Amino acid sequence: MKHVWLQGGLVCLLVLVVVGLYYLAHTTPTTDAVSESYSSHEPGFDAEPSDTLLPDITVGAPAKYTIAELQLWERPAGPLKVGIQVGHWQNESMPEELENLERNTGATWNGMTEAEVVLVISEQIQQQLQAAGIEAELLPAAVPPGYVADVFVSIHADGNPNPAVNGFKFAAPRRDYAGTSEALVDLMYDTYRDATGLRIDPSITRRMTSYYSFNWPRYEYAVHPFTPAVIVETGFLTSPIDRAIIVDEPKRAATGVANAVIRFLESDTITRAPLPTQFTNAPALPLAGEVVCAPLRAERLDSADRYDCLPSLTDASGLVYLLASYTSSTLPIGTEFSASGEYMPIQNLGTYFWFPYQVNGLIVDPAIPMNDRWFLR
Repeated sequence: MKHVWLQGGLVCLLVLVVVGLYYLAHTTPTTDAVSESYSSHEPGFDAEPSDTLLPDITVGAPAKYTIAELQLWERPAGPLKVGIQVGHWQNESMPEELENLERNTGATWNGMTEAEVVLVISEQIQQQLQAAGIEAELLPAAVPPGYVADVFVSIHADGNPNPAVNGFKFAAPRRDYAGTSEALVDLMYDTYRDATGLRIDPSITRRMTSYYSFNWPRYEYAVHPFTPAVIVETGFLTSPIDRAIIVDEPKRAATGVANAVIRFLESDTITRAPLPTQFTNAPALPLAGEVVCAPLRAERLDSADRYDCLPSLTDASGLVYLLASYTSSTLPIGTEFSASGEYMPIQNLGTYFWFPYQVNGLIVDPAIPMNDRWFLR
């Protein structure tokens, strides 16, 4: 028994020696040029973001795009492609995030459904685009997540209890990051009116401009941010005037849509402006001047009443800096002020997708406790 205990002790000692040698081999600094210190990959020791590549901030639902990915995005190689969504078509089995749409069958008239009517129009659009050498595919109510195309059109027919209400209307995404959807809408108003002779219905709703299939910030089953998109209300299924076109002569409605798409794709003047990618240089602090409201981005001006007036200062070159430690109640607009503290850059592309103010950075006063502000999240 004594020998057994002795052998066991020797085995334990040998194990301890081996473990100790392993630890020394992996923790002792060497002169090997390829060795790395812990701080080279430790959280909190990350490299500063460059002005050409952005950190992996995610946007979209469910956070499926990184800012770096969008900054470097290029159209996939291949022929021109158009996605034609048939409104309410095959909506009996929607994904969970859109399951409430299964009960939405759209407009109806005399036993006729919206999906039946716009399917015929959509097939005609597809045929006309294919005849022009453009790849075109029909899509159901649930589009593939992150769908990429040169154009996406969602074809619908409206309805109203009053049969005297009639007309067509189109809308681009409220947040048009493709930057060209409005140009497509403008073309389509001309071509559709010429092809159908119908009147324009001016009642564009906010719901149209945040239609789920191009509302990628909220839904996974939506087009890619850089896919030009339009929702098309071809006319009122409940109007005898509009039915004379969209039901009795669907080819005319299809021609109005297809001609706009073809002109859009053939245009040399409609191009997406490059996204901003540069950091703004830090201002010389302290910065003195008159306190003004932070200006809104152009796309937010129509809904200016929804946003707070946040105090800001403008430097001699016209750059605007939001004073993030203050509100208009603690720093009245129109007063003279000298801002000091710390400069916090706003990477324009990083905030391009959600930040409403057209400013070049933030100035934060470390002496003033700052509550968690939504614009810094």
